[in-house]
Amino acid sequence: MAYFKYFTNISYSLSTKEETNKVQSITNVLARARKKLEITNTSIFEQYFIKDSDRADSLAYRFYGDSTLHWIILYANYMTNPYYDWPLTYFDLQRYVAKKYDNINGIHHYEDSDGNEVDAPNTIISPSGRTSGPADAITNFVYEERLNDKKRVINVIRVEYIEQIINEFKNILQ
Repeated sequence: MAYFKYFTNISYSLSTKEETNKVQSITNVLARARKKLEITNTSIFEQYFIKDSDRADSLAYRFYGDSTLHWIILYANYMTNPYYDWPLTYFDLQRYVAKKYDNINGIHHYEDSDGNEVDAPNTIISPSGRTSGPADAITNFVYEERLNDKKRVINVIRVEYIEQIINEFKNILQ
């Protein structure tokens, strides 16, 4: 995997009671790096909406012509765990919600017309004390779907900046 080629090696002891001083150089997979560029020029990115069929490697191939640069897609969006940070497919979302909640169509909470969470399901009392129409019931599935959909809009680093990002990543890990 191309991602790990930028990691430093560490010495790891493989010594046993019978054999001493048996040391091997291994990749330090426990190293972590975070994007440190304070980017104020948003033209370095283009936004992309992740579809159900998209994966980080397929997007890397599409944008950079190299699927091994999938880690840059994750890195640019602060995604440290592709299983939890990447949006679920609709099918997987249904399974996730069914496992998490006893009733996927149960009421999670209520919202007013502005999308603010409210306590009363029947009427909404505004800050001025007036009542307005009934609040909307938000089901468990709709709640989880909204959270999942927030993950769908990502920033993709433009191809002309990839070398700079790779060099930054190398410097962080050294």
